[in-house]
Amino acid sequence: MWGSLLIAFYLARDTVYRWLTRMSSPLSRLCVVFFLSLCGLIFLSSYVISIKLLRQRIHRSGADLVIASEFVSADEVHRAGHSPIPPNPEKYERHLFHEAFTTATIGQQNYQLVEYMPGSTRLFPRRLHNTIYLLPVQPTQKSLPEKLQLDGYSLQAVTIPEQTSGMLRRLYQSGAVFIPYGSLNTLWQNGYMRRYVLRMKNATAATVQRQEQALQQLAKLDKRNLHVMSSGKLLEELGEMERTQYSFRVWVTLGISVIICLLLTSISSLEFRQNRYVYALIGSFGISRLLLFLSFIVENTFLVTVGFVASLAALWSVREYITGVLYKSPELTLDLWELENDIRTFCLAFGICVLVSSLPIGAAACRPIGKVLK
Repeated sequence: MWGSLLIAFYLARDTVYRWLTRMSSPLSRLCVVFFLSLCGLIFLSSYVISIKLLRQRIHRSGADLVIASEFVSADEVHRAGHSPIPPNPEKYERHLFHEAFTTATIGQQNYQLVEYMPGSTRLFPRRLHNTIYLLPVQPTQKSLPEKLQLDGYSLQAVTIPEQTSGMLRRLYQSGAVFIPYGSLNTLWQNGYMRRYVLRMKNATAATVQRQEQALQQLAKLDKRNLHVMSSGKLLEELGEMERTQYSFRVWVTLGISVIICLLLTSISSLEFRQNRYVYALIGSFGISRLLLFLSFIVENTFLVTVGFVASLAALWSVREYITGVLYKSPELTLDLWELENDIRTFCLAFGICVLVSSLPIGAAACRPIGKVLK
């Protein structure tokens, strides 16, 4: 036992001595792993950012919303009516809006007029009830009073701060004036649009498309002219893109690993050729050749690990530059856990690289000592 520890200590000291006398050997392996891994991680992070940008745009446009609209003619009574869509709090939130064929005027700007139901008051500032609200064209950060002209009347509305607009901004990107149900009955004599809005609790491509198909089937059964819209198709395309990118990213990772493997094998072979006489003499003293082979595996494992960890640290330090400067999206964040699958693939591939790059050394270590020293 003590003899094995002394041999291991001697081999470790010999390795450090070789590194100090020929710095090019460890530095070349470190630099190969570091720069190729860093370039690969930056390249792969671009796909992560592109998917996040696309997902962000889809969700801003209402990825979790399923909207059904129908025209209500002038001869129908203006009322909240019996909704053809049953409530289902476990799957979605249900909201109903009436959109008038008239506009409200604030200064020189015309706004769409929308009537909201009592059950939708939680979409607005909670401290105000049965109030006229204004979602301005230009987002504002404060809740301020605004005077508007509507059907010959001068009324006062309260602006909705952008941070609390939520779903309303996604529905009415150009702004709107919201009035409580039953406040102005004369506006609906020429007909209006009734809009059902479902906010899905679990907005996946499957759930959104399933709800969209259910509404279309319901419209056929009730013989209603419902126009149904959703982002189900976009979510499905996003999922397909993520799966395609995942396969491509795996191949990129493996390709970089193969290059690193070839370079490590070449460098390790040159390293062993320069020291084959020394190791032949060490072997003649009775030191196990397996121990010599393991020493090279440990050496390569240490250098590869340090190089890869350094590349991860470098990526972490420049992540804000990548998102803020290269992609002009400072609101996005890039975390290492988002590259978890790529990092795991790199680690697995590097483990194989270390073993493969040590095979020539193992073959050389098995050569008879007499053939090496003659």
